[in-house]
Amino acid sequence: MKNLFYRLIIFLDTAQENDTNYNIAWFMANNFYRIADMRISELASECFVSPATISRFCRALGYENFAHLKQECYTFHSDDKKFNNLINIPLETMKSNPEIATQEYVNQVIAYISDLPRILDWKEIDATLKLIHDCDSVAFFGTQFSQSAALHFQTDLLMLEKFTMAYMDSSRQLDCAKELTKDSVAIIMTVNGYFTGSGFKILQYLKKSGCKVVLMTCNPELDIKIPIDHTILLGQSKNRKTGKHSLLTAVELMSLRYYSLYYPSIQELKGHIL
Repeated sequence: MKNLFYRLIIFLDTAQENDTNYNIAWFMANNFYRIADMRISELASECFVSPATISRFCRALGYENFAHLKQECYTFHSDDKKFNNLINIPLETMKSNPEIATQEYVNQVIAYISDLPRILDWKEIDATLKLIHDCDSVAFFGTQFSQSAALHFQTDLLMLEKFTMAYMDSSRQLDCAKELTKDSVAIIMTVNGYFTGSGFKILQYLKKSGCKVVLMTCNPELDIKIPIDHTILLGQSKNRKTGKHSLLTAVELMSLRYYSLYYPSIQELKGHIL
């Protein structure tokens, strides 16, 4: 369900205000609790568009149709524990004693990250970094926090003179996947493996392209249903709600490793310029 909010935010943060999809996303974000009880004609009327436009927008969000989106909205409304899955801290603890809640959460994060020196396979990471360095077409795929981490990695790589692609919008990720070839590299970041559902079409295009595929995940049992060339495991199945911290830590370590292996010295840069 969080994916719907995430995609609405992407539209509102990246689209122009005169874009039709922006107007639909704005209405949905500001009237979310009405959507589950609205007919498609009612939503279209409120947004001053046709029902067909609403249907196209729903598909752009990753839903089969408006009815599919409505069902998820209804499920969200009926769930009185919407935020209990954010972190493994009892809500009552946070309410009554945020200091204790803070310490408990910090302890969980420390425990999870402390496994990284044992879990990270640097042979797999180095092979991935070599692919990134050698290939002209490198793209990251993921959703929510995972794609934010990909954007962070993309920025670091660009500072090291390596251009990669990491689109936040799912439709642009799909278009990107369609353009990849056997000479491309696709890096899939999915902390818990949820991308296998929302990114099903993207995965099929990656398989069709024959590109090299790298999987970064905290779920050792994840099967993405397509061939994988390298897997970078970031943690174990226990307590995956803190796995995002392992992903971000691994990304920053990979940036530093890339810098140590491939970034030219000042002398080399001067020679290149001359």
